[in-house]
Amino acid sequence: MDEKLSFMPKKNLNYRPAVKRGGSGFIPFALLVFITSSALWGSLYMYKKYLNDNATLLNETIKKEKGALEESTINEVAVFAEKISEVKKLLNNHKSFVNVLSFLQDFTMKDVKFNDLSYSFAEAGGPSLSLSGLTKNYASLAVQIQALEKNNQVKKVSVSGLSSDAKGGVKFNLKIIIDPIMAVYTVK
Repeated sequence: MDEKLSFMPKKNLNYRPAVKRGGSGFIPFALLVFITSSALWGSLYMYKKYLNDNATLLNETIKKEKGALEESTINEVAVFAEKISEVKKLLNNHKSFVNVLSFLQDFTMKDVKFNDLSYSFAEAGGPSLSLSGLTKNYASLAVQIQALEKNNQVKKVSVSGLSSDAKGGVKFNLKIIIDPIMAVYTVK
């Protein structure tokens, strides 16, 4: 027995260390996620701080601008705005004869001549015209009356006082009730 007895364990000469498999990629991945989320959180925190600072700056600017306006100027603007509103109300309720004259100019036949014109405005019936005139013959008067009656701005046409003059013409009186919209002032 050549071998010596020993209480020490003998080394295994064929010993190889175990290779670690799996799990080694988890730590770098976790570190990458941590760094990315930290960077995003920091960016959002800085952006929030920027927005808050910007809002504070804008509020200070508004306060300065309000202070720059004098209270008397603000009161003048408010009074002026009320006056403009009242003028608009007056203009919307204002009655105008200009549209009626334009209407007569456009719808009077060449053979018809008006000698007298009376204009009245009754709230219930609307504006009315009383006209006296002269025309060559009854046919011309009939054409004039038909032209007026066909117009949708005319509510009613009535003829009276028909007579002949010394030259063979026809004298007449017309009463025309027109749409109240024609008598309203319009701003152009």
